[in-house]
Amino acid sequence: MAGHELIERHLQTLAERLPDPVVEELADGLLASYDDQMERLGDPDAAARAALADFGDADTVIAAFVRASPGRQAAFRLLVAGPIVGLSWGAVLVTGNAWASTIPPSSRLALGLLLGSAVLMLLIAIREGRRYRRVRLAALVGTATVAVLDTAILGTVLTLLPPPSLLLLVALTGSITRIMLAAQAIPELVMRP
Repeated sequence: MAGHELIERHLQTLAERLPDPVVEELADGLLASYDDQMERLGDPDAAARAALADFGDADTVIAAFVRASPGRQAAFRLLVAGPIVGLSWGAVLVTGNAWASTIPPSSRLALGLLLGSAVLMLLIAIREGRRYRRVRLAALVGTATVAVLDTAILGTVLTLLPPPSLLLLVALTGSITRIMLAAQAIPELVMRP
């Protein structure tokens, strides 16, 4: 398979912003298209331009892969679940005032900082449109932070043993669900480029 300078530059741009296995697969398709165009047109420059026109510009290809990335999908799921779980825990704290007051201010601050950093990382993963690796890293950090946050909340609840209520059941279920979502997403974010 012969290459062309335009094709190589295109692949280099993709390699700067996409994982290597993805770029290798795209390279196979682009080079096959170039070979087909060479057979049809016979001119290397015209064949390269035609192959690139069929393939799409680098920004469009990269944006499509970023939109479909597992990191972005995991971040979206966790951000959708976040307000529901947060409101549930807020209702538990308001209605169970006796046990909420036993949580030290430093723990409340730490949980607040964890929550803020998780939300920030998940928002970065969703808003980033051109850098696949940034989406993956932000989603991984945000997802892990959500898991730590929910685990800390569950540990606190088990330690303080608030009175049972339907609100507590809903909040516990929400946190456990988010931990399961995080546990499902983290290995994929670590293992998959």
